[in-house]
Amino acid sequence: MKNYEQIQSLSEERLSLSSKLEQGDYKVIKCAEAQSIGAEMPYDAAALHTERQAMRDRINAIDAELAVLEANDEEDERGSEREQ
Repeated sequence: MKNYEQIQSLSEERLSLSSKLEQGDYKVIKCAEAQSIGAEMPYDAAALHTERQAMRDRINAIDAELAVLEANDEEDERGSEREQ
């Protein structure tokens, strides 16, 4: 796997972003609770959404990059097997 280091780095970044999203879920829940009872929002919902959407967009981009890298590695492995 010639792309191992890049795959590893992207996978770690994806895991970190996913973890940050999960850790921030309570803020979304708090905003939903506040909205449901007509209370003041405890967080800036627009900023929260923008921040979380940026993380989701990056996760999606990482997934696409990983798919390409992994497909390239599989193709390289098949090519190596044919040469032998």
